[in-house]
Amino acid sequence: MVDGREMPLSEAAVPVTDVGFTHGWSIFETLRAGPGSDPRGHLERLRRSGDASLIEVPPDAVLRAEIEAVRCKVGTEALVRITLTGDGRRLVWATPLEPGRRHRPVRCVRGEHVDQAFLDGAVKHRSRMGWSVAVRRAGVDEVLFVDGEQRFTEGTSSAVLAVIDGAVWTAPWDRRILPSTTLGRLLRHCAARGIAVHRRGPPAQGPWDALYIASTTRSLAPVVELDGAALPEGDPVGTALMEME
Repeated sequence: MVDGREMPLSEAAVPVTDVGFTHGWSIFETLRAGPGSDPRGHLERLRRSGDASLIEVPPDAVLRAEIEAVRCKVGTEALVRITLTGDGRRLVWATPLEPGRRHRPVRCVRGEHVDQAFLDGAVKHRSRMGWSVAVRRAGVDEVLFVDGEQRFTEGTSSAVLAVIDGAVWTAPWDRRILPSTTLGRLLRHCAARGIAVHRRGPPAQGPWDALYIASTTRSLAPVVELDGAALPEGDPVGTALMEME
């Protein structure tokens, strides 16, 4: 759907003059839609991103209706993406879920965490060419960022968490990084299971029982290679959290 008009995905477009195209001035959300799912967390984050980036966000009722409309065109469950541009255009589209992506092990490298100059890291915007290029150059699934204290902050499209001595370690949502809706759900699983959580950021050099990333499309996925070195795949805590997903 483009500005509320339904069409095949192959026909969806914005003008080449739209600032979302010319300057990357746009915000977005990616979510799983299906029976029992609730996009509330994603819509709340989209609204925060809109406030920070001066992009108007439509009422939740409009977005919820369009999410459901495109989801129904795909099937019972779908991956739905919402994009809002600085010129006021609204795109909501759906594609089938990729079979086997959920919990699939990933290969990663470390990279330097750099704070953004004008928009803080809690804004989910489309100006991410540098991150995409870094992933492609390294030939991996994700780059995991490391701050000046040598702790993981986040990945190029994921949250980072580690299990250390049976406890989950992950970075605080201190405006440097994007608050992850998937990680939020996993932390609620931790509370339900009585698993301790430390919001200090996992030490980037380890040691860990296991290292993971978390995202909408992958859920919780074990990191099995870091900077070319093999890592152990999974642990009892990670396995328990995956079972709750």
